[in-house]
Amino acid sequence: MTQAQPSTPRVAIVTGAARGIGAATARRLAADGLAVAVLDLEEAAAEPTVDAIVADGGRAVAVGADVSDVDAVSAAVARVADDLGAPTVLINNAGVTRDNLLFKMTDADWDTVMGVHLRGSFLMSRAVQQHMVEAKWGRIVNLSSTSALGNRGQ
Repeated sequence: MTQAQPSTPRVAIVTGAARGIGAATARRLAADGLAVAVLDLEEAAAEPTVDAIVADGGRAVAVGADVSDVDAVSAAVARVADDLGAPTVLINNAGVTRDNLLFKMTDADWDTVMGVHLRGSFLMSRAVQQHMVEAKWGRIVNLSSTSALGNRGQ
């Protein structure tokens, strides 16, 4: 059974998409026909990924936002909805590394890691889910790299 294609292209948000796994994911989604919001902490850092998507014939926008900040997330998702359409695909890929043995890790480093990895995924999912409910369709994918395994003693 073939699923009907939506009348307008689906819209995806990929966090941490300025480089690496996030950029590759954003480019793949665009190649598959989705409009893509390339979200990263610094909007300028996301521009090369957007440029590559546009050069390949896709639709994309660079969005700068701190995924651990509720107001920044709300503004980013609203901007995506205005610029590309309602986002119904979310790839939570943003991540930071504060590589240290636990007893050497500062409280600030711990808060940064938890803010981006956990709070950021929660805030982004909550903000995008509103659009998914209205569309009666959506997908959320949470990614991690092998960096999550840590090094010896971590």
